[in-house]
Amino acid sequence: MDKKEYIIRQLSRTKNKKYEAYVVTRIIHLLNNIDIKFVTQQYVTRPEGRALTDLFFPQVNLHIEVDEPHHMGNIENDKIREADIVNATNHEILRVDVSKSIEDINAQIHKIVDKISSKIKQLTDENLFTAWNIDLEFNPETYIKRGYIDISDNVAFKTTKDVCNCFGHNYAGWMKGAAPHPYDSDIKLWFPKLFPNGEWRNNISPDEETITERNEDDVKAKEHLNGFINQTNGEQLKRIVFANVKGSLGDRLYRFRGLYELSIKDSELPIGLVWQRKLTRVKTYPHQ
Repeated sequence: MDKKEYIIRQLSRTKNKKYEAYVVTRIIHLLNNIDIKFVTQQYVTRPEGRALTDLFFPQVNLHIEVDEPHHMGNIENDKIREADIVNATNHEILRVDVSKSIEDINAQIHKIVDKISSKIKQLTDENLFTAWNIDLEFNPETYIKRGYIDISDNVAFKTTKDVCNCFGHNYAGWMKGAAPHPYDSDIKLWFPKLFPNGEWRNNISPDEETITERNEDDVKAKEHLNGFINQTNGEQLKRIVFANVKGSLGDRLYRFRGLYELSIKDSELPIGLVWQRKLTRVKTYPHQ
């Protein structure tokens, strides 16, 4: 997918929401800068679940919310939701009240465009702005050169091969649900589907701090559980997780969730294995 296709498909996601479509498209067209990445309908993790923001600019950590007339009765809930997002991400949220006149709406939009442009200029002047490059975004070499992957960067790869190669492998392809870590024998690279999938029932908590893993078959679940707890299967008790998810445009991606460690005391048959997040930044490695 090139930038043209990405931009067109992102904007098309607002087509059935007339006010949101107007605000989003006007902001993007007034910015007139294809070095700025944007995401429509961006999921954000909150302590009590996930929220969906109308427009997100990851390079400046800025979300835009379109307040339509029928939402105005939920002002208090919106404030709580906004506080959760800010606390969880340290991102800024700006709002556009579309119950106003078209002149007022346009004035609000212009203020937002000016703020984004100012942030980009400041980052550029400080040599901290990285222009959006859709090819480098999914390239393992980008993160190998950086030396780490951080959850705040919202990193995702198109294939498990790309994930593996970020940590020292040099695979031409990889089809399994996990892989060894070439530089750390205590860690496994894991690519789970964090939703019911065939014989496995894997789930992630709303705050993404905990993953549970269980086989639907009780006999297999018990055997799997005991193998880890008694360490009879040689499995690593730490996992760098890249969850198998659907991307913002419906494509399949492997998104970084952090390094998780097995909690033996919390793991039991009704629940399955319980993995607790320990790190949100992990080291990357060059090819061996």
